[in-house]
Amino acid sequence: MTIEASFIVSWTVFLFVLLIYLSFYSYDKCVLFQDAYAVCFRGSIQKKENQVVPYISSHMQEQFGRKYFGVGQVQGSVDRNGNTTSVVGECQVKVPIKQIFTMHDKAGWKISTRARAQIINPTKVIRRCRWVGNILKE
Repeated sequence: MTIEASFIVSWTVFLFVLLIYLSFYSYDKCVLFQDAYAVCFRGSIQKKENQVVPYISSHMQEQFGRKYFGVGQVQGSVDRNGNTTSVVGECQVKVPIKQIFTMHDKAGWKISTRARAQIINPTKVIRRCRWVGNILKE
């Protein structure tokens, strides 16, 4: 009985630890995408289109903050392609024994996400809508 109980308890502890790390991974992945999209969207609605990339670059680390569990430094990069801007966020989940707790993906416990937003000027859009509305009234 003692030997069987030691196996059951050790496997139970192992499974609980694995579930905790998987929940950290899932939480961090969701929060990283949310933060990447939030900073990307805020940058995409700047009045001047040439201020989009500098705004995102300067506010990226502020948006990422220190709200992640069990990860190293969160890195981000911004790219502008025509009328679309994208933010890539990456971090690595700290796992004590990586050989035992492995993921099936090539990157392992590395989290990478990309968020995209179309660059628009809200002031121009509102003015155009009002202009069209005034023309239709007449």
